[in-house]
Amino acid sequence: MKKFKSKKRFSNLLLYFVLFLVSVSLSIRYLYKYNKINDDTLVDLLVNDTMNYYNSDITSIDFLLKYALNVDLKKEEKVFLDTDIKKEEEVEVIKEEVKKPLVYIYNTHSEEKYSSSYVKDYNVTPSVMLASKILKEYLENLGIGVVVEEENVVDKLNALGWSYGSSYKVSRMFMEDAYSKNPSLKYFIDIHRDSSSYNATTCNIDGKKYAKLLFVVGLDNPNYEPNLKLSENLVERINKYNDNLNRGIMKKSGNKVNGVYNQDFNHNTFLIEVGGQYNSINEVNNTLNVFANILSEYIKENENG
Repeated sequence: MKKFKSKKRFSNLLLYFVLFLVSVSLSIRYLYKYNKINDDTLVDLLVNDTMNYYNSDITSIDFLLKYALNVDLKKEEKVFLDTDIKKEEEVEVIKEEVKKPLVYIYNTHSEEKYSSSYVKDYNVTPSVMLASKILKEYLENLGIGVVVEEENVVDKLNALGWSYGSSYKVSRMFMEDAYSKNPSLKYFIDIHRDSSSYNATTCNIDGKKYAKLLFVVGLDNPNYEPNLKLSENLVERINKYNDNLNRGIMKKSGNKVNGVYNQDFNHNTFLIEVGGQYNSINEVNNTLNVFANILSEYIKENENG
């Protein structure tokens, strides 16, 4: 009889646990539906904690609080610790530095997605648009002002009744509009992701996985040399950090390719493939953290030089 009661108690506990998990999952989906969970919340998670929650316990209370309700207990604690006058002045300096944006980040192929294996239970599909927001956060933390294109190229194509082949035409419209509103912009970055195999787009550095970087330069741009030189400079800097992170430069021209990629817009326009379709968003995040430091170093040298 005791053995039977013990089994029944275990069955009840298991049932309660399953019901708890279902309840949490439904709650999160409800919050996402009513915009309590969004890409910006995920960006905050990625940038501030570099996916520690993903690498440890994805069902932890801390993760659910921060991801579902945008409550970061660690962040709240830090606010109270950083209230001295000196640090307030430092914050004001950073704010002053990023008032005028220098970088514009956009996605011509805005629907390109990454693996959703880490976040599929939370109704989030990581995309290159999310990657743009992550890079923005890292750059702004380094004092570089950034504008990220919020409009979706595919939505605009549909509204205009244009085919997918006109994607670069639409992103050109976005670039021109952004520049007219922010004439301080000097660097224009089109973020894509590749469709190659996982092994081709991934590297391991000191036990940590990264999405590899690939630059694309259009040789049908009649003045492509400065754009190529910029990409070569960034590749060289990436190689100094770790040459495993870099896949080099792909030069494209001729029939059946765009060949320009809007790089005739200015000499500081470049296209970069960040990982591929099988990379997770935390691998993309790791790479963008490194790339932001490299790019900000390049920008500061050229702006102050």
